Amino acid sequence: SMRFINNTSDLSKYLGIRIENQALIKEISTDTRTINQGSLFIAIKGKNFNGNDYVQDAFKKGAVLALVDDLRFKDSKNKKIIYVKNTIESLTKIGKNIINDFEGKVIAITGSNGKTSTTSIVADSLKKVSSTIENFNNEIGVPLSLINASPKSDYLVLEIGASKFNDIDHLSKILKPDIGIITNIGNSHLEELKNTNGVLRVKSEIITHIKKNGFLVVPNDNEKHLSFWKKVRKDINIVTFGKSKSADFYSYKADLNRDGANFYISSKNLVDSIKIKTTLEGEHNIMNILASCACHFCLNQDLDLFAKKINLNKLTIKRQRKTKWLNGSTLIDDTYNANPDSTKKSIDLLCNYNNKKKILILGDMLELGKFRKNLHKEIGIYAKQKGIDNFLGFGNLTKVAVDAFGKNGFFFNGEKDLKAYIKDNISSKDIILIKGSRGMKMERFIDV
Repeated sequence: SMRFINNTSDLSKYLGIRIENQALIKEISTDTRTINQGSLFIAIKGKNFNGNDYVQDAFKKGAVLALVDDLRFKDSKNKKIIYVKNTIESLTKIGKNIINDFEGKVIAITGSNGKTSTTSIVADSLKKVSSTIENFNNEIGVPLSLINASPKSDYLVLEIGASKFNDIDHLSKILKPDIGIITNIGNSHLEELKNTNGVLRVKSEIITHIKKNGFLVVPNDNEKHLSFWKKVRKDINIVTFGKSKSADFYSYKADLNRDGANFYISSKNLVDSIKIKTTLEGEHNIMNILASCACHFCLNQDLDLFAKKINLNKLTIKRQRKTKWLNGSTLIDDTYNANPDSTKKSIDLLCNYNNKKKILILGDMLELGKFRKNLHKEIGIYAKQKGIDNFLGFGNLTKVAVDAFGKNGFFFNGEKDLKAYIKDNISSKDIILIKGSRGMKMERFIDV
């Protein structure tokens, strides 16, 4: 299938340099562990590793080209090696040039929670679309998603993430979106950003780069945030979503159940309300669908058709997969990531299952800065208030959460101990939620 970069002449065009070597490029990778025959390897200098050290490995595994930025390669006679000053800057340049070439609409999605789900909902309900691969949402991932996009697409739907100031600025400058979506402002990545005002500031960097007369789609649950957004630019349109009638698109008559959610979307822009019946569970997914609906409105899409696609359940959301598990129990797999907000939302979801024993297995929530202990304590208290039956904590920080939870809270220091406990104590009457930060790799407890 066509991608923006299929061969060396495409690469030369988007990189803006001459490349002697003629080769087909089957795929692009920054990780030698996943290199296949016919790949272009891009060497990245990270904090703890240097991709330039692995160029020979890449060639052994069948890479046809390597884009490198280490001086040792500057005068290399090897035709397979393309030397640049900085590979991340080269990726940025490639991304910008692809966007300049692209004639369709670009939608960029950021926020503390719900980015990945909203990106999926928007992309899955449009025709002729290319979207973020996996969760490639940083300075390396976004250009890679663009390289893999099809030039025949009418829409590019891309998730952009941030762990520090200027991340979103950098990525949205590449994308120059027609529509920018901020799903919400919560306590994500507090380490660098200090507090929710920091989160508000970094997520709002997207606004600077939205095309003139483009759209900004935002939640309207916080007056202060909304008035801040309205002041940033006068030459774009703001479209809001939320639970209150003051939102441009709002939900009502919501019925959250074990098979998902039923609700109505209403708007002053609609003659009739739209009925939504989705297998996506939880309040937060109602918000993600509302944000997506607002986005479709900005794209002049038929909203009844949008509802039909949602209702047909053509969505490919990977998070919170619900499956049968050990001894006939039910598992909600939310091991993809965790921060205080998303964890509370997942606890809410677990509490929809009244007739089952509700077990939360939580790994540490990382990158929370100096408030980390308090934020873990809060989760323990929240889980107790909500009626979680058993709380199993894994990692250093969850000890605080387990202590705050009290009776029926269990703390595990070692992987083996928790696995043994799971094997011995899970029964068919249980529903289990497993959640934790990416770095905790909580998926290792699914296959006990």
